[in-house]
Amino acid sequence: MGSGASTVSPPSSPEPDIPSPPNKAFAGSNKKEKDNNEFAGNNPNNRVVTDKKQEISDKGCFVRTNQVAPIVIKNCREEFQHISEFKEPIVMGRVADNALEHALIRGKYFLVKDIVEKNDKLKSYEKQHAPNFHRAKGFPAYATGQPTQNGVISIVSTILNEGIKELFLFNLREEPVLFINIEDDYIPYSIRNQDRLGELVCTGKCAKDANEAEGRIRKEVFDLAMMKDEMKFYFYDDLENLKDEPHMLPVLFEDQLQVAEEVYERQAFLNPALKYSRFCFPVHRAPTEEEVDIFLSLFREEPHFFDKDHNPAMLFICNSGMGRATVGLAMGCLMLAHRTCFPAEANEVPCHIDENNPNFERGEYLSVQKLVKFIPDGLAVKRQVDVMIDHCGELYNLRTSILEQKKKMEGIHSDFIIEGRSAKEYYRRKCIYYLERYIFLICFNAYLREQFPMKLSVRYTKWMQRHPVLTQLSCFMDFVEKKTPANLVTTGCRYLVADEYIGLDVLSSQFEVKVSNFRRLVGLPVYGMAQPNRDGLACVVNHLLKKKQGYKKVVVINLRNDQVIENDGQTYSIHDPTQLGEPIPVIGASRRELEHKETLLKEEILGKKIIKIFQEITDAPITKEFTSVMTLQDLSEQQQKETPDMLYYRIPMEYDHSPLVKEVDDIQGCITSHFKDPDLWTQNTMAFVFCCRTGKSRTTFALAIAGLMYHHMRAFPYGSQPGEQERVSCPNAGYTKGDYIIVLKLVRMLPAGQQVKREVDLILDRIFETMSPMHFHLREVIFFTYNKIKNATSEQQRLILKRTSLDMLERYIFLILYNCYLRSEKCTNWRRPFSKWMTEVAARAGVYELLDNLGFYDFEPNVVTLKTRRERWKIRHTLYPFYGEFI
Repeated sequence: MGSGASTVSPPSSPEPDIPSPPNKAFAGSNKKEKDNNEFAGNNPNNRVVTDKKQEISDKGCFVRTNQVAPIVIKNCREEFQHISEFKEPIVMGRVADNALEHALIRGKYFLVKDIVEKNDKLKSYEKQHAPNFHRAKGFPAYATGQPTQNGVISIVSTILNEGIKELFLFNLREEPVLFINIEDDYIPYSIRNQDRLGELVCTGKCAKDANEAEGRIRKEVFDLAMMKDEMKFYFYDDLENLKDEPHMLPVLFEDQLQVAEEVYERQAFLNPALKYSRFCFPVHRAPTEEEVDIFLSLFREEPHFFDKDHNPAMLFICNSGMGRATVGLAMGCLMLAHRTCFPAEANEVPCHIDENNPNFERGEYLSVQKLVKFIPDGLAVKRQVDVMIDHCGELYNLRTSILEQKKKMEGIHSDFIIEGRSAKEYYRRKCIYYLERYIFLICFNAYLREQFPMKLSVRYTKWMQRHPVLTQLSCFMDFVEKKTPANLVTTGCRYLVADEYIGLDVLSSQFEVKVSNFRRLVGLPVYGMAQPNRDGLACVVNHLLKKKQGYKKVVVINLRNDQVIENDGQTYSIHDPTQLGEPIPVIGASRRELEHKETLLKEEILGKKIIKIFQEITDAPITKEFTSVMTLQDLSEQQQKETPDMLYYRIPMEYDHSPLVKEVDDIQGCITSHFKDPDLWTQNTMAFVFCCRTGKSRTTFALAIAGLMYHHMRAFPYGSQPGEQERVSCPNAGYTKGDYIIVLKLVRMLPAGQQVKREVDLILDRIFETMSPMHFHLREVIFFTYNKIKNATSEQQRLILKRTSLDMLERYIFLILYNCYLRSEKCTNWRRPFSKWMTEVAARAGVYELLDNLGFYDFEPNVVTLKTRRERWKIRHTLYPFYGEFI
């Protein structure tokens, strides 16, 4: 099905005091050739102009004008004509090459009928005027596809006639819907993009946005219809059979075209037993915490809902009655079950999850395994959700749907295109979206188990912020890189790219220690560097152990979370041809998992020996034969044989993102494990060396953590107390000092907040003193990165810069929080880990509310995008082409 569009300007309004025939001066002419000329753009300002005193005999009326609008005087009555306020150019388009061309809404949308007969699997439309109307097993909870206006009346009456005293009706649609008057009913239509006619179009993330969008679209439909005498617009009923499409239907009055708010609110106005709310549920994904709070607010406001002798019911409406409506149905059943009781099967002993052989039919995906371990009595919580999914699964079983998409994706051997994208990517995204809904239901049930006895006194958003790991687990669900085969680099699907590149060694340390960007944190036995090869590792370790430095032990901590291999004295990482600039991270992989994958990669390369690699991504790949291949573990073991005083650790850390609390725990635990005796902190007998691919971002963050720990055990040097800091008198000094509104809010929240921040700033300044050629000062680079947005050439570039600057801001905030933790927990030798302190202390103090409203309020008073952790995490990860297994 093809499509095309052309653009013309809207006819302009007549000038004052120039008489014109009624309507035609701004609504076009009845003559076909004039109509074609006007909409083809030959004369966009074409108007019919007549003498001021001319009478129109065939109409029996005459026209006079004033400074506001033309007035038609007919039969002693004045009719004020409608003048369109439509300002934008009119864009013409067609759904197929041979179809009728007509004006498009917003220049790109068609109006398409929601109700398609073949999608009504339960055949309920003929009786109820609503497709797929059904009830959950054992509970007064219902779901349906989009009903007509008469359908709303019918199903509400059907439910209330069953003895229900209170019905909660939830409109789950985030996409705009218009209802057009046809015969004795109002039929729903939604807008579709001319490039993707099969997909629903979302124009807002909340009920207010969705309602306003419907009003604007209705206004535009009227404006476009009134540009022609017949006052009709174009509606499509069947996009698969375009023989009689589109239908031209009259839109003379507002009464003929209703928005969703009118259809539902009027029924609620007439029926006090009906409680209506619009709950914008994403078409594919799980709802946001804010929308869940809107859902729950209706029950908090109805005190009788929690009475066991009360008899409420719920109705969930989406476009088809399947996906969103069924997930809403499961939410409703969980609410009702906690109100009364769960079915007997929900209380059975849950099945144990075999991590080595998970049962995907039972939804035992890796992210679910992690989730049930974290939630108290997690397997029982999951069991209750599974039973509710089965009770609501007449049309759509969530676990089955995930498995179906997984099988389709893994069964594709020769990729093809679906709706403009790779079929593997299409099914993979569906797997992720459906799994996100499944994880959401488990989190939602855990919330209900805790909060329902207290009548939902704590909002769901607040509860999630008090359990921050849940947000992390619900965002990191795609672990396919753990299962990618090692032969991808030998078959040309992916490439080995050299870690060392021209311009990396900005500190010129290669000459001295054969490693790029080697540096020391001033005054402390803490060092950083880029990824070393075998010679570089030996040189650094020997440099630190020899008499000049005098260390007795060297602890090397590698922070990389991607596969690294050393071939003939040079380290390489795996890159995808679509994203050659960065290595492919293995999300969620432990040290052992990464080392296992690197061992398989080593064996694959040794088996082939000759493969294509990139020395520089700006050059073409070259074919190279390797004689020596080593993993990072091999490198460390070889070096330990030569220098037994070297210790090696690997702590996988996400690249260029706000840190995870577990990563901070791991770094801290690694350092403190070497200081059983507190006196060792004051002795320079042990050196810590952190490294990542470039020696910049991850390494700098780890240096700051180690530096703060050391200074708390020794003492902070000059410059950390009030009045000791260097005065800065350059433009935007406040921002380069990190004095953002959001940071100052945190400082006011923390005990001794100014001093906590001052100590972090001292550490960052001391790190920068030895790395200034990099221009990577964590505090200053926040402002410099954000400032680049105004010069960005594309929306995508602006989004990346915004996300990167926010990630750095969040890292800075985390360092301030971590220093506060070090100060408050020092008396116990930091027995309580940082992650636990963040949950038990910081979360309850409101820190995660701040992190979920992160933004540069200094420059954007109303922050809209990327302000929550969930938004920032979801946008960060690139989906590389699928080669593994969805686990």
